[in-house]
Amino acid sequence: MSLTVAAQPLTQQIANHIRDLIIHDVLKPGERIREQPISEQLRVSRTPIREALQILATERLVDILPNRGAVVANPGVEDLRGMLKVYSMLDGLGGELACLSAQPAQVAEVEVQSGLLQLAFEAKDRSAYFQANQAFHLGIVAGSGNPTLVEIHGQLNLRLYRTRYLAVMQIKDWTSAAYQHADILKAFLDRDGPLLNRLLQAHLGFAWRQAEGVVETPALASA
Repeated sequence: MSLTVAAQPLTQQIANHIRDLIIHDVLKPGERIREQPISEQLRVSRTPIREALQILATERLVDILPNRGAVVANPGVEDLRGMLKVYSMLDGLGGELACLSAQPAQVAEVEVQSGLLQLAFEAKDRSAYFQANQAFHLGIVAGSGNPTLVEIHGQLNLRLYRTRYLAVMQIKDWTSAAYQHADILKAFLDRDGPLLNRLLQAHLGFAWRQAEGVVETPALASA
């Protein structure tokens, strides 16, 4: 595999590649990120890799440690709980604002993702379900018309991505999640901001209860 300078600078392409390895649990929390294998796989020098790691450090997905280099960030349960609390509040606020500001095309896109969620649920395709779930929630917040909110919400989403990904892969009460999404969509289409805010925050609380079991499982939390 090799990268080319196309739509994005090389450093950003490398950062995207390493980020994907982290959020999909290929590179695990606390694991050292070795530059040489990445250099060989992507056919790039180490300099842009180090620059990419600095980008990921600013996103708090990577820690740069003296004498160890870059390691995947390993937040504890309390850190994750705190992040999800803030994230759920941003998600709810984004939904409430979106009821006031979302454009027809944005509403239509959220409806599309809701349909994909249902198809993935019926097919029991957890990976497709997770991707549609991400697009569904990010799409609602994008309709808020508030770039600062969208940016901060997106940054926290990246930091929580791995935890939520693993939770969806192991979710037991999948039917409840599907019903919750239907209620969320209805409130959004009805432009009922206060109700949507409450539903989104309750939904993220449900997501955390699913994720808690994941991050507290030693085989996953310390892998």
